Amino acid sequence: MEKTKKSCRSNNSSSNDFFKKVKIYIFSLIGIIIFFIPIKINNELETIIYHISYFLENEASSIIEISLIFFIVLSIFKNILNIGKNNVNKIEICCKSFSLVILVSIFVGKEDLFFINDNLVFILKDLMLDLSITLPIASLFMPFLLEYGLVEITEAYTNRIMKKIFKVSGKVFLNFLVYILVNNVCGVFVTYKLYKDGKLRRRETAITILNFSVLSLSLTDDLCNKINISTIKFFIMEIIILIICNFIISRIYPLKKKKQSYYLKSNHKNVNCKRNKINTAIKRYYENKSNKKLLSLSVSYLNDVIYILMDLIPTIIFIFFIVNIIYNIPFIMESINNLTNIFVSAFNLPNSNLISNIINLNLFSSILAIESIPQRSYYIIKLMMGIFIALQCINFCLLIPFIKGSIIELTIGEILIVAFERLCIITFICFITYNFYCAI
Repeated sequence: MEKTKKSCRSNNSSSNDFFKKVKIYIFSLIGIIIFFIPIKINNELETIIYHISYFLENEASSIIEISLIFFIVLSIFKNILNIGKNNVNKIEICCKSFSLVILVSIFVGKEDLFFINDNLVFILKDLMLDLSITLPIASLFMPFLLEYGLVEITEAYTNRIMKKIFKVSGKVFLNFLVYILVNNVCGVFVTYKLYKDGKLRRRETAITILNFSVLSLSLTDDLCNKINISTIKFFIMEIIILIICNFIISRIYPLKKKKQSYYLKSNHKNVNCKRNKINTAIKRYYENKSNKKLLSLSVSYLNDVIYILMDLIPTIIFIFFIVNIIYNIPFIMESINNLTNIFVSAFNLPNSNLISNIINLNLFSSILAIESIPQRSYYIIKLMMGIFIALQCINFCLLIPFIKGSIIELTIGEILIVAFERLCIITFICFITYNFYCAI
């Protein structure tokens, strides 16, 4: 009789384990399909996230515009109520109010009152689309990526190699996939969320957001069309150079000096195993598992997005206005180009003036830099410019305001130092490549 009971218990246990695994596989697969698998709808090959975003953009653009205005107004009122507290001052309120006026002018078709260059307006509108539609939609489905075992499974299979090469845990590989296959906006939010929930250490967070946010597959595709090279070949080059850059930068100042502590103490346990990886990952998932239901998690993620966007959107609009002024003052751009040219010329690279101009434009926008690549340049020159555009830039119009407005502990000085380190490494690689090319 006892044997029968034990047999029943073991059968029930194995049955429960099976259904637990099936649940994790199904939810993880849903997340992978939603975020990473392109699906063709109406002759558009995009992921589900972008299909939903484009549908909302076409069908509910007026509502989205009103919502954006509402959130900026709400942010201004919040600052007015907190004036004198939390370092909120009158200048910040004035900047947000000015951003609101700029946003309204763009919506009514009077953007030429504030912007001289139409390209900057187009880039700003595209970024607003990602911030106001794509990110909120993605946040509703993001629990499928981060809360149902996919993080633990990814960590189990990539932890050793990510630790050895980049000094980060394996879960960063999943975050990297969001950066490269979705967009930077969703990528930085995933990094923020992992850090906020106590799943990433401070150093890992800094390395992730500064080293893995530079590469984008959609940008790579645009670049390859411009310089007329195979996307696969160029992507392989990007990955090799990215590995070299991240390997070095993660081991030197300032990222090496970042603390290994967490933002908050949590019960989260990392996955570090050599055998039985899938079983260990599932076991860790149930140890880390939140008791919240899917709907509650989705609402929580959306709430975080809204809270961030309230301050981020007016800041980005104001930064674009300042960039528009700088970009259209020849003296300032010439001075910046001359300084950059001194650095590039030291490596004896050809067309140093052109490369310097591309590097500086890339600080403002990768799209501006891509459009400035001349078609008649030599193949090797276009290739080098493409590498600088694809990997050199830390997006000043998104990344810096996001970091400064969030809980991520990075100063502007540290961000600029990392950007310069990457510039030095890529320039040196281009120098070696060019001289090898000439020798052949």
